Amino acid sequence: MDPFTFDYEDLHLRVDRGVFELFGPRGSELRVPLRWLGALVHYKKPDRPGTLLIGTVRDPDAALYGTDRAAFWYSTSPAFQVPPDDEPLFRAYFTEVAALADRRVV
Repeated sequence: MDPFTFDYEDLHLRVDRGVFELFGPRGSELRVPLRWLGALVHYKKPDRPGTLLIGTVRDPDAALYGTDRAAFWYSTSPAFQVPPDDEPLFRAYFTEVAALADRRVV
């Protein structure tokens, strides 16, 4: 199976053989097994861009996308802002990733 990728501006996300990889601006990188992956676009104000958070969750039964911020064991923000209109693109990608990992999204 070919790697499953998603590109958005300077961000490259990739899933290959059960491992999620993030390659972002300024050399930011992250590798996480799908079992422990958590992702969220966190909005402080609905009409402003949100912050992309990706990392590991404490409990592998936590949602893969839409993860509660308190569920993260470790998270990183690759200094990436997501406008509200583009959040569905991330949700669609992580929904497919969740299906590959037999996990849920919120």
